[in-house]
Amino acid sequence: MASESAPVTLRVAPLATHTTLSRWFLRSTLASLGVLWLVVVTGGLVRLTSSGLGCRHWPTCTSTSIVPPDHYHALIEFGNRMVSGAALIAAVITAILAWRLPWTAGWIRWMAYAAAAGTFAQVPLGAITVYYDLNPLLVISHFLLAMAVVVCATWTAFEAHRVARDHDVRGALGSLELHAWLTVAACLALIVSGTFVTAAGPHAGSTTVVVKRFGNYYDAAWVHVRVATVYIAVLVALLWRLRRDAGRARGIALCTFALTLLQFGVGEYQYRNNLPWEVVAAHVMLAVTVLTLSVVLAAEVTTSRRLDRRAPAVPPAPA
Repeated sequence: MASESAPVTLRVAPLATHTTLSRWFLRSTLASLGVLWLVVVTGGLVRLTSSGLGCRHWPTCTSTSIVPPDHYHALIEFGNRMVSGAALIAAVITAILAWRLPWTAGWIRWMAYAAAAGTFAQVPLGAITVYYDLNPLLVISHFLLAMAVVVCATWTAFEAHRVARDHDVRGALGSLELHAWLTVAACLALIVSGTFVTAAGPHAGSTTVVVKRFGNYYDAAWVHVRVATVYIAVLVALLWRLRRDAGRARGIALCTFALTLLQFGVGEYQYRNNLPWEVVAAHVMLAVTVLTLSVVLAAEVTTSRRLDRRAPAVPPAPA
């Protein structure tokens, strides 16, 4: 009698599920980051074109209509709300996918959750800001929360890319990694100081309501320039430490440095030419881009250095 062979079971479904979910997670994080970047840019346009009170009601634009009237202030403000709605949907989808990825580190999921929570918190904060006629401190909070969400989304997107490459890089931070994250902190400090310059400057956000300015413009600009000097010094020092790096970190650092120089040039031009809103808009766009690159740089330095430390030592060649 012929012996019966035992059935062979191929366990490919978990691997396929891992690959598929990881790819969708990566795509979702990149889409979410792109829309959140656009939220910051369009939000800056709302303020710089004096459209902050273009829609006086929330969530509708007026008391009688959801859609805005045929006026550019209302269209710009409502456009920013639509982009923010898309960002919220993308952030929530990303958070759900992160929850569905049990093989990722817990802190990655929490970064995705933080991005979704911060995007959701923008909704009531925006409504309160409109209700209180663009109070400068509320406007600052609104903008800084958007920047914090971009940081979380950028970090999540980078980690999603790492997960797709199946790299496990958990471990302690070395001095170079700490230096890279110090660059992110300095960039955030630069952005915070910049918000106070805007709060004291001429772009109040509305022409229909008198918005009280906050602080002295020249004092705020003085502080902003000093913080910018600290940031560029920290970035240059990091670039020097990466001068012999053979990976991607040096290229990212050079790109960040180049955009930072461009940002400084735009800032100097706008200061000496009475702050034209188009130039200030470019300044805001460059600020969120430099911040995104700074986070990518810090994450890349952290990943590459941890992989280098875990790589097996190469034995010396025989004599």
